[in-house]
Amino acid sequence: MKERNEVILKTINRLLKEEKTERVIAVLGRLYPADAAEIVGSLDEEHQKAIFERWAPDQSASAFLELEEGDQVDIAENLTLNAISEILNEMPADDAADLVADLSGDLAENLLKSVRSEVETEIRALLKYGEDTAGGLMIPEAVTLKKNMTAEEAIDELRRMAPNVESIYYIFVINDENQLVGVVSLRDLIIAPASAMIKDIMNPDVIYVEATADQEETAKLISKYDLLALPVVDGDNHLLGVVTVDDVLDVVEDEATEDIYRLAGLTKEEKIASPVMDSFLKRVPWMVLNLGTAFLASSVVGLFEESISSVVTLAVFMPIVAGMGGNGGTQALAVTTRGIALGELELSSGLKALFKEGLIGLMIGLTTGLITAIVAFYWKGNVFLGLVLFLAMIINLLIAGLSGAGIPILLKRLGYDPALGSGIIITTFTDVFGFLAFLGLATFFLKYLI
Repeated sequence: MKERNEVILKTINRLLKEEKTERVIAVLGRLYPADAAEIVGSLDEEHQKAIFERWAPDQSASAFLELEEGDQVDIAENLTLNAISEILNEMPADDAADLVADLSGDLAENLLKSVRSEVETEIRALLKYGEDTAGGLMIPEAVTLKKNMTAEEAIDELRRMAPNVESIYYIFVINDENQLVGVVSLRDLIIAPASAMIKDIMNPDVIYVEATADQEETAKLISKYDLLALPVVDGDNHLLGVVTVDDVLDVVEDEATEDIYRLAGLTKEEKIASPVMDSFLKRVPWMVLNLGTAFLASSVVGLFEESISSVVTLAVFMPIVAGMGGNGGTQALAVTTRGIALGELELSSGLKALFKEGLIGLMIGLTTGLITAIVAFYWKGNVFLGLVLFLAMIINLLIAGLSGAGIPILLKRLGYDPALGSGIIITTFTDVFGFLAFLGLATFFLKYLI
């Protein structure tokens, strides 16, 4: 597929040079929206503008939806107001609201005034909620039935709604005040007697989420109960819309990307194609912080200069102790951060996780410490050097396990993202305590090492 897209891209670039934009649009129209978006996203702004301003909105909107969020904003800001409003008219309300929220104030307001009135109403309703909430994710249209309908009336109502509904995941049941009271499956509705009442065949135990709930909580509910769609309600249980599984997949990807980036002190806005200066400005603060922690670790080494001068061999093994501690801490950090992110680890069970990771660190320290001690003894012929390395590895891997689990738990308790800079903090812990343990023990046994 990738090779095919590269061939198509070459064809499109040739057609663009020949100013055959209509031919380009015809080619793109025959592709899957995701492939069309990949190709258009690689073109320069001038050609993107020419394509989207001539492309039929029903087709261009499908490709536009597949673009990266940042690319959507860049293209929208480059198009005429009429062109982007026509695309917005064809987009699902939740995606349209996300785009409007990312645009500058004046452009966003002018855009809202230029779309169809019903689209404007839906977008403004969604903009009341944060982009990272269930309300910001939801689609306002939900397939609903009244609980006092018969099965026959319900099926007739579904037939009436079908042309305006993209897909039917679940059928939610509401009362006269639009409050969510149940859910019924399409299968149960079809096989029910024509005279059966909806209130008698529905399931009143509905899994739902409030509009103000965080998107991560929403994703967890859909994952936990294997749902295709999750109803969204307000504080009085009025049905506002639904969050579908495809939106949650985007959330999971975004959250995973964000956590991975934050572990390295980066933001998810940075891409491989980001301008050099933008990437530099985003990365350099954390690297300066990392430099400061490196000086801290070096200062610990400096305390033992005399010992290192007396036994130069110590310098050979220092990276082993520090490196093993860093790797052990990263393992504990990854498991703990994932557990917090997926809701598997609550703060109440933090002590249990701390004990477990500390125990694992101790066991790994004993194992790797013994191997290191044996290698050091046969390499350098000094049993006390092996003993120092054995004890240092135990201490550092224990610290690594405790810090790898403890730091994200502590950050979460303090209200911070547990992935935020945890990697740098843990590296500092393992380096400082690794050097302190190894060189401190070496100094204690110095007369046996010389």
